[in-house]
Formats: sequence, C-alpha cells, structure tokens
Amino acid sequence: MKVKNKINIGLASLRIYLSFLVVTTHCFRPKATIRKKIIIKLIYNNIHVPTFYVLSFYFCYKLFKLNNIKKIKIRFQRLLIPYFVWPIIIWSLQNLLSFLSIKINKISFKKLILQFLTGHVFMTVLWFQYDLIFITLLIFIIHLYNEKWSLYILINLKLFGIFFTYSNYNYIIFSKYYSYIKYPFGRFFEVIPYSITGYIFGYLNLIQIITKNRIISINIFLSILFLIMKYGIFVQIKGFFCQGLNLYVSSICIFFIFSLIPSEKFGNNFIIKIIEFISNHTAGIYFIHLSLYYNLRIFSLINNQKLIGAIIIYFIAFFVSVYGKKTFKKTKLINLFQ
Repeated sequence: MKVKNKINIGLASLRIYLSFLVVTTHCFRPKATIRKKIIIKLIYNNIHVPTFYVLSFYFCYKLFKLNNIKKIKIRFQRLLIPYFVWPIIIWSLQNLLSFLSIKINKISFKKLILQFLTGHVFMTVLWFQYDLIFITLLIFIIHLYNEKWSLYILINLKLFGIFFTYSNYNYIIFSKYYSYIKYPFGRFFEVIPYSITGYIFGYLNLIQIITKNRIISINIFLSILFLIMKYGIFVQIKGFFCQGLNLYVSSICIFFIFSLIPSEKFGNNFIIKIIEFISNHTAGIYFIHLSLYYNLRIFSLINNQKLIGAIIIYFIAFFVSVYGKKTFKKTKLINLFQ
C-alpha cells in the first residue's frame, strides 16, 4: 500500500531544479556555439528567478486567504532574517580573510549599509529577497485593505507591470543608474507579473483543475516550452534579465510541468525522502553559492567555464546549508538556510 505524501513531489523537485539553474547561470559559461541547443538551455537559463516568484506566491496565497497573522509574521521573519544577517556574515568573514590574503578585498561599512538598503552590492543575490519582501508586503496590504477587491486590484497591477516593461519605460528609467539601483528596482516591475500570476494560480486552485487532464496538459506545456526555447515566439525587449513574454510563458510552463508530476503515485520511499530533504535546503544553496564561487575563483580553485565547477559549488553550498540548518535548528538563525 502506497503512503500519501505530505508534500507535492513535483513542486519540491521544481525547487531543486531552479536552485541548480541559479548556480549554473552564475557559475557555468557554456561556449557561444552551443548556447542555443535545447539541452544547454535546460541547464543555463534565466527562467529560474521568474519561476521562483510564481512558486513562492502560489504558496503565499494560502497565507493571505487564511488571514493567519501568526503565519504571515513567520513568513516575514523568514524573509528578513537572511536578508540582514547574511550580509553581516559575509562582510565580517571577507574583512577577516582580507588580513590573511592580499587577494581578498575588504568591504567598507558604507557598502554594508548600501547592501541593506538595496540588496545588490556585494551580496547581489539578495536583490531577489529585497523584491520578494516588498512584493509580499504590497500584496498583504492590498489583501488586508480590501479582500473582496484584492484579486481585481492585483490583476490590474500585473497588467501594469507587463505594460511598464514592454513599453520600455522600465528600462529607460532605471538603466541609467548604478547596478545597486537599476537591478533591484528595475527588476521589481519585471517580477510583479510572475508574483501575481502565482497568487492567481493559488486563488483559482489551477493545479487541481488541470490535473484532471494531466497527460494532455503536460504535453501542451512541453510543446509550448519547446517552441519558445527553440525559436522564441514573442518579441524580445530590453530589461534586467526577467523581462519579456518568452520568459513569462516559459516560467508558467515549467511551473505546471513539475506541478503535474503525480505525487500520489509515489510511496514514502527513499527517493522521495531525498527530494524532500534537498528541497528544504534550496534557500541556503541560493544564499551561499555566489559568495562561495567568488572566493574559490580568487584562489583559482574553480573554473567558471566548466559545468563540473557549478556542480561542485552546488553540492558544497548544499552541505554547508545542511550543517548550518542542523547547527541553528533551535534558533531563528535556521531561517538563513530554509
């Protein structure tokens, strides 16, 4: 008899896949001659961040629906603790290591403050957390202020985000600023449509609806994804790496392809436990991988041209996350890794 899983195996697998894509995009540089191949696009693609936003706000909708203030506070705690604590850790470690090696530069206190204010200075991956915090707060306020009209307001906000990026206003306004301004603020408007899309998927309970025609749905999404990756269907626009309908539609396809994996077909076996275990450490991998990569490159311990280097970075970050989560299990610092 098969035991019913407590988690959605498809979405847990999606978190693992997206976290791997984040690492390969930052730590792997395929040759230009092979970048257009489908197999390379599946491991080197900007689809990771947009899909993470869809996934995050799909789950976030349930918190808003229940109006569970306690759980919403926990949600913000999980967002804010890594946002402020990781920069302090990296700032302290790098300044300490700078005394031991001339290859490592000190980070000024001014840069630490700028990191807190923008999320994109020496820990550039935290722009994601920065925008996630403010979009979560925005949706929460809209939902709290007028729950009845919240969906209508959010749909219009989503349409505005699409218009603002496709009209090129977003790029024109923010592209002239320094990276610590243009990326977190420019991407804010690019990721709003993904965030609200995830919220709408939760509101409509779309996964349950399309599961009724699982095989047909998977084939449709796979076909659309293939066409976009192979040919590109929509007009490309300028932006900050999260823009355009090709990326938007691809993220939706990826989300549903994984969500349609039949969790009920699996028993409570070893592979499922491994998937669940790794997926619970993907946040830690995300926060750790880039700083780890930069420091290993400084000492020529990793080659940014090789896929094997990205895989090594992924597993080192994973094991650090496992150790950190175990170490701080009974404290709020566990939020640094989950």
